[in-house]
Amino acid sequence: MEITLYLVRHGKTVFNTVGRLQGWSDSPLTQEGRAAASALGSSLKGEVVFDAAFASTSPRALETARLVLQAADQAALQITPLEALCEYCFGGFEGEKRQTVYEMAAAHQGEADVEAWLNRYRHGTHNILAESVSILDPLKLAETERQFVGRLQKGMNQLVENVPKGGNVLLVSHGMAITALLKSIDSAAVLYRSVKNTTVLKLYFNSGKWRILSKNIQYS
Repeated sequence: MEITLYLVRHGKTVFNTVGRLQGWSDSPLTQEGRAAASALGSSLKGEVVFDAAFASTSPRALETARLVLQAADQAALQITPLEALCEYCFGGFEGEKRQTVYEMAAAHQGEADVEAWLNRYRHGTHNILAESVSILDPLKLAETERQFVGRLQKGMNQLVENVPKGGNVLLVSHGMAITALLKSIDSAAVLYRSVKNTTVLKLYFNSGKWRILSKNIQYS
């Protein structure tokens, strides 16, 4: 069984625009975000016929998937929501300014220069942001990297189980989730940095393994 997966980050949201973390919380797509999702769908029209469509259960991901399919003239295709493919959970830091959390994580790791810490995070061998957030979260709900990646891999297994005949599949997920998924396939494939909103990446599944087809990944 073979799957060609079109992995898409949701359209730009209000929180993306103002630099706040969303995680398991949500904010609406902006007009720009909706337009970009529709433009992506239009670019796929006539090029790809999807056999199945999935999205995380977050409204921003589901709306993006609907807009993509509508513009691709495949609005009748049912979207299957997968909770396991939602974004990283920031716990008590949900909705916080992204820069504030970066400063907090840098300080926790003894780094006074936030830009230097950010560079170390992006080029690191593991997710040092999740490392600090999971420790410092006052609600004790934030995920460790191991919990996060394990959940995402469970979601990908659920996706495969729901496409028994294979084919072309659409999946709309999130910035950190996409990074974690790509790194679980090839640790050197990407930085710890989110791809741009409505970026589409191609993955290929065969004989129980995923392979990344996309090159020249663009970050936000």
